[in-house]
Amino acid sequence: MKTNPLVLNPEPRTLRPRSSTVTLLLAALLTFCVQLASAQNVVDQIEVVRGALKADRKVVIAEGMQLTEQESTAFWPIYREYRAAMDKVGDGRVELVLEYADLYPNVPEDRAKQLLKKYAALEEKAVSVRNKYLRKLGKVLPTSKVLRFAQLENRLDLAVRVQIAAAVPLVPSDKKSQ
Repeated sequence: MKTNPLVLNPEPRTLRPRSSTVTLLLAALLTFCVQLASAQNVVDQIEVVRGALKADRKVVIAEGMQLTEQESTAFWPIYREYRAAMDKVGDGRVELVLEYADLYPNVPEDRAKQLLKKYAALEEKAVSVRNKYLRKLGKVLPTSKVLRFAQLENRLDLAVRVQIAAAVPLVPSDKKSQ
């Protein structure tokens, strides 16, 4: 009897990271903590984390994609272009967070509007870049591997976004309207 992998069952068939990947990610997390403790300022801290994440991301992608030699030859140049484009979007996000940090906790309405506009533009840019490179990968890889890549990138992006969300405080509520 075939089961639907999206329905919870006693033995779900999920992608489980190899123990070496888990070990590597845990070691990287410890490295982040040590490096962050010695970083001089927020920008240094951000760059330390981004550099470590970049290396870890490549390892996770390499292990997760399970590419043949021919697929690998076609994939990695496109992947490097993709990451460079996404790193530019990441630069914009870092600038946005730093701008917000300079204002926090007193974020005037006009600046909140500007920050929101920049945030929306960055989100649109990320989707645009992702779609562009998924199409490029679709020309050199089977569709199932392009989907696998999208899933891996999504998981990695979500992990980063959760960390950022946990670190950036919410805009204080307007006490006048309560």
